[in-house]
Amino acid sequence: MRLRGPIVRLIATVSVCGILLASLVSATWFALGPDLAAGSTFFKIQKVSKSESDFSGAPTAPFFFLALGNDSREANANGLGDSIHVIGVDPATKQGTMLNVPRDTEAPGGGKINAFHSQGGLSAIVDQLNKMMKIHIDYAITTDFPRFINMVNALGGIAIDLPYDLTDGPYSGADFRPGRQGVDGDQALSIARDRHDFDRQGDRQRTYDAGLVILAALETVRERHRSMVDTIELIATLAGGVTTENVSMDELFRLGRLALSLDPADIKNCTIPTGAGGGSNLSVAPQAAALFADFADDATVAICEPVPGGLDSPSPG
Repeated sequence: MRLRGPIVRLIATVSVCGILLASLVSATWFALGPDLAAGSTFFKIQKVSKSESDFSGAPTAPFFFLALGNDSREANANGLGDSIHVIGVDPATKQGTMLNVPRDTEAPGGGKINAFHSQGGLSAIVDQLNKMMKIHIDYAITTDFPRFINMVNALGGIAIDLPYDLTDGPYSGADFRPGRQGVDGDQALSIARDRHDFDRQGDRQRTYDAGLVILAALETVRERHRSMVDTIELIATLAGGVTTENVSMDELFRLGRLALSLDPADIKNCTIPTGAGGGSNLSVAPQAAALFADFADDATVAICEPVPGGLDSPSPG
């Protein structure tokens, strides 16, 4: 389903701006590809749950969704899931947690987890994440990074507060000093792709930094779109670039309204603990079991274990 239509229909689709949290999450972090033609989609949202129930009424129970960046260069193709972020929200407290999964993490079904999206789409990788974390993901959003660049530029860029230098310019294009700054789509992508600044922690740190981009995007959208008029203008920008699968207008509206009510300061950015696995795979570290149990209980976690370099969990190996 393609969201289109005149301004008067935008009220009915106001949720799309709320879904921006996940769409910006899933946009960044892949090998550079060709620019998209005008009129192409920014992202896709799919209901992946086998449940017949809709996200209707005021949500009361914790819920989970996946924001995924894939490396496809073609619209509607299933590329590798190279940026994996499982976001849990507790509607009662408006608290949340984003669990970032490094792309080389070994899946419960064997092999690297990023391959499951290329082999079976969103449903396949969601199934593996559900088994890994013992949760139930209802919705998933995906895009590739050229679409992300176009979307961020269409929104006028985002503001981000960087905690450290990012300078691996020859690789990702990143050349940033610490502090709050405005970035366009290409720059936001560079921040999320920088891994050569961080030695052997590179892939894990990149996943964590992608989380910083996500939260910065949510903060920027909330600041710029406080009124209904602002929201409608945002929807007008995005409405022609969203595709949905098995998601009703009512679900979109309610998901979006909840997303825009979240304060990014109340969402923890956590990368799951990993260790050395077979070949270049990363095993899920034993301490992840307690983290997943805490996450499954109410979509929040008490502690993200800090380590040097800004990461929130131990080094692989």
